[in-house]
Amino acid sequence: MKYTLLGSLGHISSIVAPALVKAGNTVTVISSNEKRAEQIRQIGAIPAIGDMQDAEFLTKQFTGADAVYVMLSSIGGPTGSVFESTNAQGAIFAKAVQQAGVTNVVDLSSIGADNPDAGVVYAYHLIEDQLRALPNVNVAFVRPVGFYSNLYSNMDSIKNEHAIYSNIPADVKRRWVAPEDIAAVVEKLLLHVPQGKTIHYVYSDEFTTTELIDALKQALELPDLHFVPITDEQTRQAMVARGVPENLAQLFVQMSVFERDSEKVYGDLKNEPTTVGTFKLADFVREFKQVYEKPDMTNQSNTLIDK
Repeated sequence: MKYTLLGSLGHISSIVAPALVKAGNTVTVISSNEKRAEQIRQIGAIPAIGDMQDAEFLTKQFTGADAVYVMLSSIGGPTGSVFESTNAQGAIFAKAVQQAGVTNVVDLSSIGADNPDAGVVYAYHLIEDQLRALPNVNVAFVRPVGFYSNLYSNMDSIKNEHAIYSNIPADVKRRWVAPEDIAAVVEKLLLHVPQGKTIHYVYSDEFTTTELIDALKQALELPDLHFVPITDEQTRQAMVARGVPENLAQLFVQMSVFERDSEKVYGDLKNEPTTVGTFKLADFVREFKQVYEKPDMTNQSNTLIDK
C-alpha cells in the first residue's frame, strides 16, 4: 500500500510514518524543510520537500496513494486572517485530493470544529467542509482534544511564582491528549479508512486543574503551588503583550470561555466514535518534571492547535 503524509516528522507523523514503513508500506512524507529529507530517509520513507500551499506539488505527491493524511502545521497568522487562511488551505487540500484521484483521506481536525462558539479552533470546520464536499472520497476526521503540551505554558509561572494562572476555573474537568494516542488513531484509520465522511474523537485523560496542581505539588516538591484565577480581559491583555494579534487573542479567549462548559465541549463525543488513549496524568507529570528540572529549558508552550 502507498501512503502520503503531511506533517513532516512532527509529533504525529514521526510515529505514524515508521509504523507504516515497518508494516511493509511505501510511505512518502511531505516536509517544507530540506534538512528533514535525510531523517525521513533514515526511517525508510520517501521525502517530498515542498510547500503545502502548492496545490500542484500536493497533487503530484498524492497521486497513486491509497490514502493520504492531511493536517495544518499551525493555525494563526496576521490579524483577521485565521479563518481566511484556513479556508484557503482547505481549498488547496480538496483540489489536490480531487486532481490526484485520491479516494481515502485522514484529516487531523480538532475538537470544537463543529461549534461556532469554540473560538479559534472552529476554523477547522472550514477544512472539514471543503473535504466533505468531495464526491466519492472517504474522509475520516480526527478530532483530538487539547494537547498535554499546552500545559507547558505554565512552566514559567510555576518556576517563578509557584502558581498556575487561568481564566478557566480550577474545578472544571478538562480532557487532554498525547501525540502517541492521536497517532494510534491516525494509523488505524489510514490502514482502513471508513466509508463516507466520519468523525473520530480521541483523548488520553480527563482531570481538573486542581488535580493537576495536586499531582505537581508532589512531583515537583512544591507544597505551595496554587491556582490564581484571572479574567478574560487579563488573559487577552497578556496574550497581546506577548505579541499575539488582537483578533487572534480574542479568538483564543473565546475558546477558553467555550472550555468552561464541559457538556458543550465534549457533548459530541457521546455521538461519535471516541478513543481513550493510554497516556495519563501521571505520565504527563513525570515528563513535566523532567523538563522542569532541566535548567536550560525554556518555556515549552504550544497552542492547542499546534499539532
